[in-house]
Amino acid sequence: MAVTEEVEDQSNDYSLSLARGMRILEIFSPEVRSVTTSETADFVGISRAAARRFLLTLVNLGYLEQSKSSFVLTDKIATIGQGALARDTRWLRAAARVIELSNRMNEPFSVSVLDGLKIRFVARDQKRRIYSARLGVGDTLPAYCAAAGKVLLSTLEPDEIDDLIHKHGPLVKRTYRTITDREELLGELRKVRLRSWATAEDEMDIGTLGIAVPIFDNNGKVIAALAVGSHKMRRSIEELQRDFLPVLLDAADRISEDVA
Repeated sequence: MAVTEEVEDQSNDYSLSLARGMRILEIFSPEVRSVTTSETADFVGISRAAARRFLLTLVNLGYLEQSKSSFVLTDKIATIGQGALARDTRWLRAAARVIELSNRMNEPFSVSVLDGLKIRFVARDQKRRIYSARLGVGDTLPAYCAAAGKVLLSTLEPDEIDDLIHKHGPLVKRTYRTITDREELLGELRKVRLRSWATAEDEMDIGTLGIAVPIFDNNGKVIAALAVGSHKMRRSIEELQRDFLPVLLDAADRISEDVA
């Protein structure tokens, strides 16, 4: 969704320029590694001239690097979240359990939270991977086609889902099995809410599959999801449910106690 001039009227303390700069940084993801000036202009809803000024400013600050007509993130971008991650020791404790699980089960485990219509990893085994891109803490994936995302979205009311789709959508069809229909998605989330765990098969990428369970705070509110992913060449959904679901449920209880 583009940032528009209407936002400026919300408060005299609102900086539209800063908001647009942050929106540019939000374009990048494991699927979007580089952007052009015209792509940035379309995404943020500004002129190409303004987009170029923002991009070159971020280059000057060291957050972007220019390669011909494209712009890519630099490693300096990690400094933005370091302070927050350092203060949030909940996920540092969870990370230890994630690594132990990954080593024991030989599959990549992760903890993620909901960030708009995406999941954002707060703890993850970065050695093993099932996607072409290596994902780490801070990276995001679409929530509606990930097992962890389904767990987190299932805690929301239908109107809250609608708001997320309106603000961060549309739902993009990544594979033939990706759920992009609103009613079908709501039906899937109802099933997840009833059983308290979710699976995803061929929905993010063909051949990938995963299973996830909720992590609770001390008030019983779902604050994150613990998931494990694999590939159909190694596992099946039935195997994940039989062999990994009990492990996930036990570990999620322990992580819930840790973060509480």
